[in-house]
Amino acid sequence: MSDMESNPASATTDNIEAPESVQHWADLIRDWNASSGGDHLIPVGRCSKPGLSRVNRTEKTESASITARRYSTRKLSGILQYDPSEFTISVASGTPLEEIMAALSANGQALPFDPPRAKLGATIGGCVASGWSGPGRWRYGGLRDFILAASFLDGLGNEVHTGAPVVKNAAGFDFPKLMVGSLGRLGVLTRLTFKVFPQSVEPQTWVVKCRDLASATMHLQTLTRLPVELDAIELCQPGMTDPDVWSIVLKVPGPQAVAESIIDRVQRSVGEADTRRLSEEHAEKSWSKLLHVEGDVAVRIPMTPRQIETVVQTFPSELTERGWRMHFGLAGNVLFVSGSGDLQVLDSWLIEHGLAGLVLNAGDSSTHGTQMGMWRHDEVVMRVAKAIDPRGRFAPFQFGERSHTKRWEA
Repeated sequence: MSDMESNPASATTDNIEAPESVQHWADLIRDWNASSGGDHLIPVGRCSKPGLSRVNRTEKTESASITARRYSTRKLSGILQYDPSEFTISVASGTPLEEIMAALSANGQALPFDPPRAKLGATIGGCVASGWSGPGRWRYGGLRDFILAASFLDGLGNEVHTGAPVVKNAAGFDFPKLMVGSLGRLGVLTRLTFKVFPQSVEPQTWVVKCRDLASATMHLQTLTRLPVELDAIELCQPGMTDPDVWSIVLKVPGPQAVAESIIDRVQRSVGEADTRRLSEEHAEKSWSKLLHVEGDVAVRIPMTPRQIETVVQTFPSELTERGWRMHFGLAGNVLFVSGSGDLQVLDSWLIEHGLAGLVLNAGDSSTHGTQMGMWRHDEVVMRVAKAIDPRGRFAPFQFGERSHTKRWEA
């Protein structure tokens, strides 16, 4: 499942039909006609990540362009089972993340992978289907590490129940994890179960100000090797958390005595770099920016920390001049870029450097689908999709432009 909307800051699905129940969804799927040249079905949540429900308007089948119609899961909502003593929660897929997080917080618990865009109306199903974990993934792991069970409707309208709503060791294929990052192309999520953790106690936000990019990458590498547990490590370009310099944003776990010990190690490791704690108000604003990645266009790009300097030095000047922003999440393992305008320049740059991007937001005029840049054709995924959806009712996976595949084959 994926969330769809043209302006995430003012998300609405009022103009998107929403089946009333799982049975209504099943009937919709069974009656769907997705023959060659017809529309495909894309389930969406509450419209917080518009790019993830797009299809590539230039990608063709043998006879016609691929088109799709969106239906919302917003009426599949509610907490179905929650026992704080068991540290698990089961919810309907269209449940807003804010509702889930509030219920957990009332019992001193949380989803520690920091689900993004909760304040923009994101649903738990859209979160799973996007595969997008927030800064907390650095310490606690991502979505795949917390999902225990998933129910979904396949391409024949049958509800499939996978996993188990308890924390246990089990043999066999962990099917719920397959739905993480599936983008609504493998079925309609209906019910999800997660393990949860205790809330972090009195976390603090600290910033390491670096004189230039070279020192920032050096300090980032040092911090990731420290024998201390940091909840999150993000690298931000000038203008995000500091107006003038590159900065490393750290979330330090409490309580106070623990935080003091960690910060002492951090300050000694970065030497003369300016290290300071952010006020709660400034910290909240900073993490909001990093979680939401707002912009008319926003793209998430997997990478490695070794690529940081090359990425910054070669990033298209045309986009920089138009005010595009970037930050490196998970200590440099993912790049987020955001701005406005067409995606073609960014797409060409991604191809040139062998990178792949997932489009979180895109303008209505863009012809790009969800995936851009250098995506490998994944035969395993295609075969799984064929088995789950033999009649091709759901929108297909599209691994970039056809020319991208040819370049990989070369």
